[in-house]
Amino acid sequence: MDAHVGGFSSGNHRQQSEEAILGVRKGPWTVEEDSLLMNYVAIHGEGRWNAVASSAGLNRTGKSCRLRWLNYLRPDVRRGNITLQEQLMILELHSRWGNRWSKIAQYLPGRTDNEIKNYWRTRVQKHAKQLKCDVNSKQFRDAMRFVWVPRLIERIQAQSDSNSSGQPTSSTTTCTDNSTTTNHADLATSQ
Repeated sequence: MDAHVGGFSSGNHRQQSEEAILGVRKGPWTVEEDSLLMNYVAIHGEGRWNAVASSAGLNRTGKSCRLRWLNYLRPDVRRGNITLQEQLMILELHSRWGNRWSKIAQYLPGRTDNEIKNYWRTRVQKHAKQLKCDVNSKQFRDAMRFVWVPRLIERIQAQSDSNSSGQPTSSTTTCTDNSTTTNHADLATSQ
């Protein structure tokens, strides 16, 4: 077990020191680096990411190569906004499994666990803050169950019926412990 040194475990500290000594590149990936990684994986396959970094001629850590491949370069990674159906699936699966992003991602082909986590944090938690309640509170779960999910379902049905989303409606939802009422537009519309 690594001892903690200055807020980092000695293993992390050692890794950071090795990276500094080796001059490992950090920051945005270049098109050339992406190409090197894609070509290497196409020939040799995934796995053994530390070896990939050095064998492919990349001045990156193995972890950086793995994350770049899994979250951006893998051919089956879906691009673009999360669909209404995917939003509904994320809400349902999160209510079942909580923050188990990789488990949730298994049910959304082409979506990464990181992308789903980012969706949750930027969209769902943002709405909880707007409603002045915690995402784990009964008030927020009720708002999702009785307002957000039904509206998502309505929008999905409208979209499949006419290939266009319906007009948002307003509703009033109480979501604070001091019983303050917050009037807000369709939660699902801002998704």
